[in-house]
Amino acid sequence: MTTPARARAGSAATHHLEPEKVLAWALATAPGRAALTVSFGGAGVALAHMLSRIDRRTPVLFLDTGMLFEETYRFKEEFTRRYKLHVIDVRPDSDPGPLYETDPDQCCAIRKVEPLARAIRPYDTWISALRRDQGGLRSSIDSVEYHEVDGRPILKVFPLAHWSRADVWRYIRRNEIPYHPLLDQGYASLGCWPCTTHTRTGEQERAGRWRGSGKTECGLHGYSAAAPPGRSA
Repeated sequence: MTTPARARAGSAATHHLEPEKVLAWALATAPGRAALTVSFGGAGVALAHMLSRIDRRTPVLFLDTGMLFEETYRFKEEFTRRYKLHVIDVRPDSDPGPLYETDPDQCCAIRKVEPLARAIRPYDTWISALRRDQGGLRSSIDSVEYHEVDGRPILKVFPLAHWSRADVWRYIRRNEIPYHPLLDQGYASLGCWPCTTHTRTGEQERAGRWRGSGKTECGLHGYSAAAPPGRSA
């Protein structure tokens, strides 16, 4: 059963482990009921590579917003073929058009949050590549957390929580893992093309996302409710 106590126990058991072992723990504790979300635009390829060495049958959910860079689609197909991953494309039910120009939060809700909320329903464990060093709401994540999605409990597992961006790139280079080509062209974090810009030297990794809008997250990792501190159920 997925409970806050189980999440705390999982965090205590995994916070000192290397990411690949945290990933293996997540898959072992929810056999057939875990999914990895990957955008193929950043550090998620490191987790996808680890997954390919543990269990290629695990679903990899890819959010196709309809507004991604053409390079993202090509790279995702190439990476999937190379590592023989079980990738599931997740798409919105409708196209809100250029809503990003006037209401980027609602655009993200339609293109990202609502489709993923539907796609994640069959799973008890949601694995993601968030890291503490990315800042914002990510700065306090644990390796394992209890969340609720539409009132349903789910474990969120962040194997890379305690890694830095430098750690991720060391792993990518050591294992000769291909990565998104735009990361060599001034981008540090990639999402939808209208809301993604180059980052400047010294800026945070996600500074190029929704630049100038005050928005820092698409909402994917904010709509699930985390257990309040001290909850022991």
